[in-house]
Amino acid sequence: MKPRGEELIANGKDRSSGKDAARTCLALALVLVSSHVLNADIFPAVAQDLPAAREISTYGGVAFSVFLAVAAYRKPSLLRERFWFFACFAATAIAAASLYGGIDGRSSLMLAIGSPFGGIGGAWVSVLVGVSLAQRGPKHAFVVVPMAFVVQYAAKAGIHFLNSLPIEASVALYATSLAAACLLARPDARSVMKNMRDSDAPDVLSITSPSSYLPFSSLIFVSILLLNIVCGYSLASSEAEPSFAASMASCIPVCVVFAAATIRRPPSLDASYRTAVLCIIAGLLCAPFALPALQDQTGEQAYIALLSAGSDLFNMLAYCIVASVGYRNKLGAVFVAATVLAAQWLGIGIGAPIAQMAAALGALSSLWATAAMAIIFFAFNYIGLRNFSFDRAVETVLPAHADENASDESTSENTMALEAKPSRVKPASTSDKANELGMVSPAAATQPVVDPIDEACSSVAYACNLTNRETDVLRLLARGRTSPFIQEELVLSRNTVKTHVRHIYTKLDVHSQQELISKVEQRKTGLE
Repeated sequence: MKPRGEELIANGKDRSSGKDAARTCLALALVLVSSHVLNADIFPAVAQDLPAAREISTYGGVAFSVFLAVAAYRKPSLLRERFWFFACFAATAIAAASLYGGIDGRSSLMLAIGSPFGGIGGAWVSVLVGVSLAQRGPKHAFVVVPMAFVVQYAAKAGIHFLNSLPIEASVALYATSLAAACLLARPDARSVMKNMRDSDAPDVLSITSPSSYLPFSSLIFVSILLLNIVCGYSLASSEAEPSFAASMASCIPVCVVFAAATIRRPPSLDASYRTAVLCIIAGLLCAPFALPALQDQTGEQAYIALLSAGSDLFNMLAYCIVASVGYRNKLGAVFVAATVLAAQWLGIGIGAPIAQMAAALGALSSLWATAAMAIIFFAFNYIGLRNFSFDRAVETVLPAHADENASDESTSENTMALEAKPSRVKPASTSDKANELGMVSPAAATQPVVDPIDEACSSVAYACNLTNRETDVLRLLARGRTSPFIQEELVLSRNTVKTHVRHIYTKLDVHSQQELISKVEQRKTGLE
C-alpha cells in the first residue's frame, strides 16, 4: 500500500494529466469545428465571386507548413513562439475580416487577400495542437483524438438544427474557434520550441542520431499524402451536398474507435489504417452511383458517407501518429506535426483540382479518373505497404539525446569489439618469440603504437583532401561520437562542427554516420 503522501502526489499528477488531456482535446475539437465551418459555410459563399479561394487557402497553408517543417529541421532558432503567435493571430484576424468584407461587398480582391492568410493561421494552430498532442503521448491521444472528433460531430448536428448560420456568425465562429484553440495549445508549444532552440538542429542531431527523426520520404508521410489525394479527389467529384443522415453515418466508425479506446485497449496504428483504407475502398466501389446520369441518391449518399468516414479515420490516425512520434522524440514534435499537416493539405490540394478537371471533361472522364485513382490506391497499399508497419516505424523513433547516449555506448562497445577481433594468424617470427620471453629491444619498445582507426582516418582524409580540423572531426565521427561530444572535445562551436560534418560528408560521398564508419572500416581492412 502506498504511503499517504505518495498517494496524494500520484492523484495530483493524474488530475493534472487529465486537465491537460481535456485542454488538448478541446483545442483539437475547436480546430475541427473551424475547419468544418470554413469548408461548409464560408467557402461556398466565397465561391460565388472567387471559385479558387479554397485552393488558395489550402496552398497557403501548405507553403507555411513546409516552411515550419524545414525551419524545425534545419534552423529551429527561427521558430520563436511569441513572434509567430502574434503573427498568425493577426493572419487569422485579417482572413476573417477580408473574407467577410469580400462576401458582403462581392469583392474578389478582398477574398483573394483573405484566403491565404486563413490557410496560414489554420496551419499554425493545427501544428500547435499536434505539438500539444505529442506532450500527452499515445496513451492519451487514442482517447483524446476520437473524443475531439465526436465533439465535432455534435457541433455539426447543432449547426444543422440551427439550419444555416448567417455569414457573420460563421466567420465569427471560425475565427474565435481558431483563436481559442491557439490559446489552449500554446503552453505546450512554448516549452517545446524553447527546448528546440536550446538544442542542436535536427539536421545535425540526425547525423549522430539517425533513428530520432523520420525522413521526408518516410512511407508514413507518403501514405498520408496519397490517401488525402484520393479523399480530396473523391469528395470533390460529388456534386451533391451530404445529407444530415450521411454526415451522421460517417461518424459511426469514429464512435466505435472511441468506444474501443475508452472501454478496452485502443486499436493499433496498423489496425486504424486498415479500417480507414477499407472505408475508402468501399467508397470508391460506390463511385458509379455518384454519377449524375444514374441519379441514385441513396448510392450517392453512401459514397459520400463512406469516403467521409475513411477521411476522418485517417485524419485521426495522422493525429495519433503525430502524438506517438512527437512523444518519443519531443525535439521533433514540430517537424512531424508540420510535415503531416503539409502532406494532408497538399494531398487535398492535388486531389480536388483533378476531380474538377475530370468533371469538366464529362461523366465518362470522371469515371475513368476514379478508376485510375482506385488502381493507384490499391497498388500502393498492396505492393508499397506490403511489408510496412506504422507501429514498427513509430517504435524505431528514439529520443534524440537518449539516442545519442545510446549511440556513444553502443559505438564504444562496437569499437572495442572490432579492435578485439582476432587478426589473421601469422607464423610466429623470432622477434615474436623474443617478445614472449621478454627480450624486447629498446628501439622496439619505444616505437609508438599506431591506432588502426586513426591510421584509416588519415588515409581517408588524404584521399578525400580533408583539412586538418576536418580530419580531427572525422576521427571522432568514426568512433561514433556525437555532435555535443565533438564540440566539447575539440572546443568548437555548434555551427562550426555542423559545417565540418557537412564538408566531410560531401567529400566522402556519404549520407549518414554509419556509412562513414563503414568507409573507415573498409580502409582499415585494406591497410591491415
